Amino acid sequence: MTQKLTTLLTLFALAWTGLSQADQMKLPTHVPVEKLKWFDTGIGPVKAAVAFGEMATGPYGAFLKFPGGFVSPVHHHSAEYQAVVVKGTIVNSEKGEKDVRMRPGSYWYQRGKASHVTKCVSSSGCTVFLTQPGKFDFLHHEGDKH
Repeated sequence: MTQKLTTLLTLFALAWTGLSQADQMKLPTHVPVEKLKWFDTGIGPVKAAVAFGEMATGPYGAFLKFPGGFVSPVHHHSAEYQAVVVKGTIVNSEKGEKDVRMRPGSYWYQRGKASHVTKCVSSSGCTVFLTQPGKFDFLHHEGDKH
């Protein structure tokens, strides 16, 4: 399962960036888990570790960790992103959408500028791998209910 997931993530990253962009970005050829450098994202307890690129400017690919039971406020991002669940069960839904539980190996696409809520419904926490063509941002909607 781990090798299949690693292969899926690698193909996902290369397909998203394209070979010419991959050459320009000087993507690392190997990123062992023990080499990941986790840091606070500024979104409560959510942590991130960059696999390639720059989160501050984009494009990039990164792992995000959510504690068990985490529920984000309603928010959006300037740019779209694509994500694969690595650990736990995640729900990511836009306003009016029905919650869909996504276990490891599941994929979702989040439209840029679309309000949504992200939840880690696993008690032991969740990890996702996401790629985004733009910078990482988290734009909170004051007073908006989901």
